[in-house]
Amino acid sequence: MFLGSIICLLLWSGLRAETWKARELYLAWERAAWKFGPIKIQPIIVIKDAGYDSNIYYQPEAVSDFWLTAGPGVDAYLIVKRRIIIHVFESPQYVYFFKTERERTWNNYLNGDVSLSFNQLLLTVGGNLNNARERWNTEIDIRPRRKEERGFVSLLYQMSYRISLELTASSTDYQYESIEYDSINLGERLSRVENVWSSKFYYRLNSRIQFFLEGAWGEYDFKSPGSLGDSQSQTFYSGFEFSPTGRIRGRLRLGYKKFDTLAEDLPDFQGLVGDTSISWRFIRPLTLKGSYRRDVNFSVWSRNPFYVSNSWSAGCSFYLFRRNLRLDYTYSQTQNNYPLGEVGDSEPRRDSYTLNSVGIYYRIGKTVGLGVTGGLWNRQINVLGWDAERKFIGVNLTYEF
Repeated sequence: MFLGSIICLLLWSGLRAETWKARELYLAWERAAWKFGPIKIQPIIVIKDAGYDSNIYYQPEAVSDFWLTAGPGVDAYLIVKRRIIIHVFESPQYVYFFKTERERTWNNYLNGDVSLSFNQLLLTVGGNLNNARERWNTEIDIRPRRKEERGFVSLLYQMSYRISLELTASSTDYQYESIEYDSINLGERLSRVENVWSSKFYYRLNSRIQFFLEGAWGEYDFKSPGSLGDSQSQTFYSGFEFSPTGRIRGRLRLGYKKFDTLAEDLPDFQGLVGDTSISWRFIRPLTLKGSYRRDVNFSVWSRNPFYVSNSWSAGCSFYLFRRNLRLDYTYSQTQNNYPLGEVGDSEPRRDSYTLNSVGIYYRIGKTVGLGVTGGLWNRQINVLGWDAERKFIGVNLTYEF
């Protein structure tokens, strides 16, 4: 009844939307390539590293194979009287391995939302329904199937050109398949429901830079009574968001997290977290790139309820021939730190990863490039002797040329 009343009010009102998020949705609708009556569609083709991998299971005893992940995708938009904005994304993707038949699978990614725009307010209700087999983190070397069902509601209030506030509540149900991994059942260990409530304050410095403050409270309820993961978290973030049309693009986001496991005999975490990815068009042919991510991830490894993943990367893109050709280089390091060691171990587990990758891309559209990438990845684990190395080369498609 509440949502129905808002819809009637929006349809009746003659006021134009004023929030910056609504304008971004209108712009995406206007840029979509295909039009079918009131519906506009932006089609995409997904090609992820169709090529060769020398170690598909990331193990000391390497298994090599040729593989391909590809499929169509579509962003669809419908705007009703400039008050109701409906967006849906759908992408079925097939994963093909030439020799390893058991890794062949279909993945599907579906998300959508409905936004109600009214003067200085934007109410959005949406969700995800994803079903895929992937390597979900650096800890699990196999590709377990995971179903993700997420729903959320958010309310954005733009007080003025510079100041806006946003409240968001979300609930996500993660269901992992029941499969053994190093004597641990992943379905029993990781299947959970995450509920997160957050508030965000934005201050627009200019048309391309926003400063923000963000606070979030999370609750993690694991489905198996024997799981170690039941916990709560409180996080505070601050940083800047940059427009995708400026010389600096991406987001700088750093904060402090307090993560409390509910079991009394298990460790907690307090400290720095981050989720930063920035590119800077330094001079006309050269773009510099960097990222920093640090957060708590739930662990499947024996006594540890979680580990802290700390990763950073640096790289550059160099454009040639009137920006029709792009050369890429990226170097990244990741370390997973575990709070507890195994019984009898003198020190907790530490996983270290290093990646060097290069790529060359050719422009086939305004923002689309077809490229060939290759790299060398290696891992060192201090307590298990699971050191591993892999080499890869493949073709992929990017929509951020």
